[in-house]
Amino acid sequence: MFASKLISAVLPKPLYQGINIYRNRRAMSDGVISTHVTDFVQDQKFQAAYAKGKATGSWPNADPMWRTYNAVCAARHASRLAGDFVECGVNRGGMSLAIMEYLDFNSLGKRFFLLDTYRGFPDELKASANGHDLARYDDCYAEVAKTFAPYPRAIIIRGTVPETLSKVDCQQVAYLSIDMNHPVPEIAAMRFFWPRLVPGGVVVLDDYAYSESYSAQKKAFDDLATELKFTIFIMPTGQGLIFKG
Repeated sequence: MFASKLISAVLPKPLYQGINIYRNRRAMSDGVISTHVTDFVQDQKFQAAYAKGKATGSWPNADPMWRTYNAVCAARHASRLAGDFVECGVNRGGMSLAIMEYLDFNSLGKRFFLLDTYRGFPDELKASANGHDLARYDDCYAEVAKTFAPYPRAIIIRGTVPETLSKVDCQQVAYLSIDMNHPVPEIAAMRFFWPRLVPGGVVVLDDYAYSESYSAQKKAFDDLATELKFTIFIMPTGQGLIFKG
């Protein structure tokens, strides 16, 4: 107690409060420290789904538990709506697999369209993919096909966006995830799917406010939000969340 009072007297208040938050944390991962109720950390169903996603090797040097939890919650909301699921920017499929495992996706009667090159950035975008580790992406198509084999309604579409968007043959979308690390394909995907998003449908922007490296994406989506009149909610994880009214 004496030590705590002494530290509080010496350190600036914001720094002292930061130390207390760190000491009293209930969950700390993915760039987030929380002192609030974090039941999902002990939720066996979520943790099992997250473990399946992590086992794909999608995040070898990261532990995006909070981001996965946010995406699972958004998908759970969307599972009660009409329409299919879409993810643009799948890589090895960790996030989508965690969602499908958690929701028991085979029981929903929905399709999950999974769009990616499955080999990283297309050549024409590499020069403008500032701030990204291009070397960490390799050809993972065969592994992804094996990962989603237990889900017959997972539709893997290989190629670049926007060229492959026309292969998504659904008129109603309940859940849309966009994670392509570049504003050009991301805005193209948003423009294509926005008219198909059902009322109450949700969009998860994985990198919207993640760091300054993604500032071009944030500006592009902010401009599009003004044009199309939607609101982007910034999550503490850096994700952006959009609900269609």
